[in-house]
Amino acid sequence: MSKSFSTIDEYIQTVDPVRQALLQELRQLILKHAPEGTTETINYGMPTFRYHGNLIHFALFKNHLGLYPGSDAIEEFAPLLSAYKTSKGAIQLPLDKPLPDELIKVLVDFNAEKLKDKTAPNWHKNYARWDECVELMHQLIVKTAEPLQKEFKWGTDIYTFQKKNVIGWGGFKDFFSLWFYNGVFLADQEKVLISASEGKTKALRQWRFTDVKDMDEKKILAYINESIQTIKDGKEIKIEKSAPKAIEGLLKDALENDANVDLAFKKLTPGKQKEYIEYIEEAKQEKTKLARIEKIKPLILGGKGLHDKYKK
Repeated sequence: MSKSFSTIDEYIQTVDPVRQALLQELRQLILKHAPEGTTETINYGMPTFRYHGNLIHFALFKNHLGLYPGSDAIEEFAPLLSAYKTSKGAIQLPLDKPLPDELIKVLVDFNAEKLKDKTAPNWHKNYARWDECVELMHQLIVKTAEPLQKEFKWGTDIYTFQKKNVIGWGGFKDFFSLWFYNGVFLADQEKVLISASEGKTKALRQWRFTDVKDMDEKKILAYINESIQTIKDGKEIKIEKSAPKAIEGLLKDALENDANVDLAFKKLTPGKQKEYIEYIEEAKQEKTKLARIEKIKPLILGGKGLHDKYKK
């Protein structure tokens, strides 16, 4: 499947024509149950519906249709999902069965209720003052050395290359800012880039303006093209591996009380151990934690990770 798409219509056009009607049906079911004000976009490379945040995503795979309502919804409606394969945040819908209208409704309703009072980041609230800056960037962004993909992330449009963030922008009270996500690697010939959160921001750098007259198109375009080149060159800050998660609480008690499970757990890779620890920690109630511990014991004894059956 081609990955070059910026709207749900474009996404659907890239899939096998035999499956396009199924995706359109799912899209309409979600819109039917979604609250007023829901918008469509592409996020994480998937069709996404937003309502004060991500309401739900979907994606087509070779053997199933993936529905992504988030881990809270999956935990809340676990009894309704017993007939489906699920993972932490995903549900696998069979391609040869009717779409579950009622299930989609309860998932969308649940997430909409969670999100209704959420205030999403609004990078556009000061745009009235910066309309000319925004217009200049819209005209400039189509002139880059390589075409960029527009995606909606963190409440605004971000332009990406090879799925990596390149640039975004936003208007604030006192300045209009360009965000270069690989800015730390730029030569910064104009000596204009700053780190807004010194000590916290690793790669992101900003170029701030107080007047559109100061925005030199050639210079900005040069910075964007240089940012694209850093991606081509494979430049990126590697995320430091976090320390192994400590085993605590009920899971620690369960391992200490069962020598066989404890030994099998210690033989797992650190990544698989982390999956199990987080799976137990995510449960809010003690009875849920205990039920999950019983569920994972056979997997641990079999040397398997929590999500192994979903990995290809």
